[in-house]
Amino acid sequence: MAEGTLGLIGAGRLASALVAGWVGADAANAGRIIATDRMEGVAEALAAQQGIGVRATPAEVAAEADLVILLVKPQDIAAAAREVATTLRPGACVASAAAGVELATIRAELADGTPAARFMPNIPVAVGGGVSGVCGDAAATALLMPWLEEVGTAVATDESMFDAVTAISGSGPGMLAYVIETFVEAAKAVGFDEADATRLAVMTFAGTGQYLAETGESPTALRERVTSPGGTTAAGIAALEAAGLPAAMTSAALAARDRGTELRSA
Repeated sequence: MAEGTLGLIGAGRLASALVAGWVGADAANAGRIIATDRMEGVAEALAAQQGIGVRATPAEVAAEADLVILLVKPQDIAAAAREVATTLRPGACVASAAAGVELATIRAELADGTPAARFMPNIPVAVGGGVSGVCGDAAATALLMPWLEEVGTAVATDESMFDAVTAISGSGPGMLAYVIETFVEAAKAVGFDEADATRLAVMTFAGTGQYLAETGESPTALRERVTSPGGTTAAGIAALEAAGLPAAMTSAALAARDRGTELRSA
């Protein structure tokens, strides 16, 4: 169960998705979340929509929060960490969702011994279906993980794997949306109109993912079980293999991972 007061530094798109998920999971969470944003009116708009609290500055947020989450752009993380460090309460923790910003950068701006963590969520947190990779100090991850588990799945990993986490779960929704987009076009090619093609494609992907998640059956086992020799599924899979789908998916993951490494090293 998520505990304590959550302070958000930044109230933009990612903050909005996370707050929507948290409040959707438990309306009482709104009373335990406070936020600030340097752009006038942004935090206020989120508060009006979700019922969370607003503070004028990061320092004010840090003075009240048990867990401060930095949701600003990567180039602004160090400055944000430096500001919250001035008013953090004893025992409070700091987490960052900025891609490519290592824990060492965050820790350098905080008082010695302040627990810190990184996480990489994805947009389905807004509907309770997110996947977040998490790494960092034990105290910080222990406080952060239950909040993330309220909006999906949280996977603890080593920081050295964060570019890979970004490639699979961070970039995954965009890549899978592209795959679904092509499946919609395929449905239209076999005769469906736009509305029916979209509904069939989206719900087939959603239902298959839900089935695998809830039953624990592996994708391989499901594929083998529903693929009859010489049947329609077998014909479709053979066409996908001939078109190079397995290699394309691996190439996409490697390209996303390597681009993350390049951005981190820039």
